Amino acid sequence: MLHKLHLAVANTLDHLFEGTSHELLKEPACGGEQQLPLYIGAFQSLANRICCVDLLVLQRGKVRAIIEIEESGFLPTKPCGKFLQAVLATHFIHESHGNTVIPYAEKVLFVQIFDGSTFNKDKTQKKVQAELIEKEIQKKLPLGGITDYRLFVIDGPDDQKGLTTLCQAINLLMPDLAKQKRIA
Repeated sequence: MLHKLHLAVANTLDHLFEGTSHELLKEPACGGEQQLPLYIGAFQSLANRICCVDLLVLQRGKVRAIIEIEESGFLPTKPCGKFLQAVLATHFIHESHGNTVIPYAEKVLFVQIFDGSTFNKDKTQKKVQAELIEKEIQKKLPLGGITDYRLFVIDGPDDQKGLTTLCQAINLLMPDLAKQKRIA
């Protein structure tokens, strides 16, 4: 199955992080070659593997951002469930990085992206519900290792305005990234 929004987000973020000290890791739906497992604790086993995410941003040997993309509609359990899994996790471990234990950074941004083109625009309150969930999660931060949270509704892979807004928000929430982009 082709995940068009996953690929559009990954390609957009490739350009955003290009030439910086940030490394963007992608799972297969985003054009990568590996799953991106997060673990509870600093050891690797199936028992403590809590989830796999779509995109990870590493910087200086630490997890700096977690990005999840959902193309199959919006239910409150989707943002809440993945967010809680990321809160419980503490490390990324994968053979692509020599099975090195990579902890969360002091500040970790969690971004969730939902495909708004799947919403029935005339009969739904999904976007309003998403905004409410975003605000409520933000009130509870920091939580676990997550210090910043954003939820975006992007109207499909061709929504350039939505993708640009995503990049602008990441730049604001990761000031070190914006500084590197100005220098480059």
